[in-house]
Amino acid sequence: MKFQAETLAERVLLKPLIEKVSKGGIVIARDDRTQAINTDRGEIFMIGPAAWYDLPQKPDLKVGDKVFYSHYGAKTIKVGDEFLIICNDKDILVGYTDD
Repeated sequence: MKFQAETLAERVLLKPLIEKVSKGGIVIARDDRTQAINTDRGEIFMIGPAAWYDLPQKPDLKVGDKVFYSHYGAKTIKVGDEFLIICNDKDILVGYTDD
């Protein structure tokens, strides 16, 4: 399936960050779907052309950046074998790095 960026409007498409092993080394037994639905972190996959159009200055976010997003403002979809998250630009809370 191929997405058309221009149809996203003010929405952002994210890849949810799914952990297979916890930081302490414990294997997480939940399936990918459950983890995709229950996470609030993701990596930007695609940004709509009207995202953040009403802000005086757009946030410095680009494809590949990691973000926290509003969990309840997002829609989880399955594309092939992976899950993606669609959310409004206002539901992106903050970008972060693993440093």
